[in-house]
Amino acid sequence: MSFKQSNNMKRVFFLILLFSKLGVAFAQSDFNLEQAVQYAVKHSNQLALQKLNLTDAEGQIKEYYAIGMPKLNAKVSYNYFIDVPTSILPDFISPSIYGILFKENLLPARDINFGSGVPVQFGTKNNLSASLEFNTLLFDGSFIVGLKAQQMYKDLLIKQVNQSEAEVRYQVSKAYMSALVLEETQKTLNKNKSNLEKVFQELTEINKAGFIEKLDVDRIELSLQLLNTELDKLNRLSEVTKNVLKFQMNYPVDQSINLTEQLNDLIQKSYVDLLDSNLKLSVKNRPEFQVIDQGRLLAEINVKRYKVSYFPSLFGFASHQQSLLRNNLFDSKDNKWFPTTVVGLGMNAPIFDGFDRKAKIARAKVLLDKTNIQMSEFERGVELEYLNAKTQYLNALNSLESGKKSLALAERIYETSKIKFREGVGSSIEITQSERDVYQAQAKLTEAQFAVINAKIDLDKALGKL
Repeated sequence: MSFKQSNNMKRVFFLILLFSKLGVAFAQSDFNLEQAVQYAVKHSNQLALQKLNLTDAEGQIKEYYAIGMPKLNAKVSYNYFIDVPTSILPDFISPSIYGILFKENLLPARDINFGSGVPVQFGTKNNLSASLEFNTLLFDGSFIVGLKAQQMYKDLLIKQVNQSEAEVRYQVSKAYMSALVLEETQKTLNKNKSNLEKVFQELTEINKAGFIEKLDVDRIELSLQLLNTELDKLNRLSEVTKNVLKFQMNYPVDQSINLTEQLNDLIQKSYVDLLDSNLKLSVKNRPEFQVIDQGRLLAEINVKRYKVSYFPSLFGFASHQQSLLRNNLFDSKDNKWFPTTVVGLGMNAPIFDGFDRKAKIARAKVLLDKTNIQMSEFERGVELEYLNAKTQYLNALNSLESGKKSLALAERIYETSKIKFREGVGSSIEITQSERDVYQAQAKLTEAQFAVINAKIDLDKALGKL
């Protein structure tokens, strides 16, 4: 193989390796619980919209900040007068001359009509001017407070994103657990089906040998058919719960998803010592509290903003203009540029606004009172939620321990029934009944496991740990 061919092979191998890695990266289908949550947080459309609102808020802050920034404008204007404006001036020359002549007796005194005035034209055909105008806000109390409110609004949006992220984690965790429990139930029923098929085959052979009746075999076959029917229902239901999980994760519904989390591992992680001194309720840990508290701060600063609007505002300005006034615009021997420069200060002082600000302050105070009541109700609700979550968790733990004991007992009874039947001292009815008791115990145990994990999720939510 030549050196060139060897390099080409290396390039091909590298591209294959690269595309295989990219394929794995873009086609992830295996998720444990934390991976599913992180995927949902990353791809959530709701969070994406809120983050866009946050970006928009940053733009609003810059837009509002620009109100108080100095501003400089340039202006150029040109006017060509086809007809130069005409003004009428009173004839003050003729009366003076005739007055002297009458006074010196050079002319006999008499009344003379001097007309309505003399038409004259002021200005030039071409007027060209260029100016720079500068103005800036020096002091405005409502602007300063409003700028702080804009930043606080951005902080509110950040806290709302955190609240929504916690809600996404909660919803995905719930959906993941529902799908996982159904998968575990399917595994259990498949195992039961395999065991029952062995029993069926064994009884069929015993029946052929003439030791048992066909009725005993039929009973086991009926149980097997019922089990297959239950498995078919679970398979369809499992697909539904996985679609719900995909929806919560914003995962493509038409792609398969595999749950890699182990139920027993989650059970072990779900054990909590409720007597632990570190396990205390703090309302401030809840993301909802942060949102409501930030809303309260915004309501307070809104009241302050309207109050300081009674203060005067101060602004400064400066302007420089150059004007060129010529009959012939390009005649350099004509008039030169004439400058005009002005600087100054201005103040706006509100005196009477028809009680507009007073009404706005009253409404802002009402909003503040409503926010305080909302905070009080939230604190009461969180305390109740925490107490209920603890109770539900304790009940779930008790059910789990009871379920383990019941399943162990049901399995012993089932094994004893099979042994008795083989030895000819039992009946197929006992096997069928004990088998159903095992299935019920398994279902209750799985339900108790699901309840423990769900109760732990609810407890974490109440404590603000999601």
